[in-house]
Amino acid sequence: MDPLKRFGKQIIFVYLLIWFIGSLWMMAVLGSGSVQGKLLGVDVSLYHEYACFGFAGALGGALYGLRMFHEHYHDLTPQWMYWYFMRPILCFGSAIITIVLFESGIMLLQVDDSMSARISIAFLTGYGYGKFMEKIKALTTTFFNGNGSTNGNGNGTGNGSEPPKS
Repeated sequence: MDPLKRFGKQIIFVYLLIWFIGSLWMMAVLGSGSVQGKLLGVDVSLYHEYACFGFAGALGGALYGLRMFHEHYHDLTPQWMYWYFMRPILCFGSAIITIVLFESGIMLLQVDDSMSARISIAFLTGYGYGKFMEKIKALTTTFFNGNGSTNGNGNGTGNGSEPPKS
């Protein structure tokens, strides 16, 4: 029997479950305030909120990954194994960036300024990672291309995928 079919599914399930339970545990530990001092030379107290947001995003990503794993259990391919392994990590980072974008005012959303509201947004970012990436793509297009009149190089072609017409 193919090792992917024999062990791959169990490894993916355990990996996602570790991310899911580990993220919940880390959010509880960070929320309790018991982690202080420096970790690998970084002052934990300065970044503990962002770590909470990251783990909330990883929690959402792991939950979505577990849901997709359940729905597509029989369709597992090597390509999808990479997706399952990368999802919690990518969601961790994107959740932090989402909160930074909200705090900077670039992404506008009427949300309470409480910690629970920001953790909820971080979780939703992880769970809806694909939609988040679509939103980031639209934001960068708007931000760097303006209203569609230039391609970012200032030559006025519109979508940026073709050279200017003479």
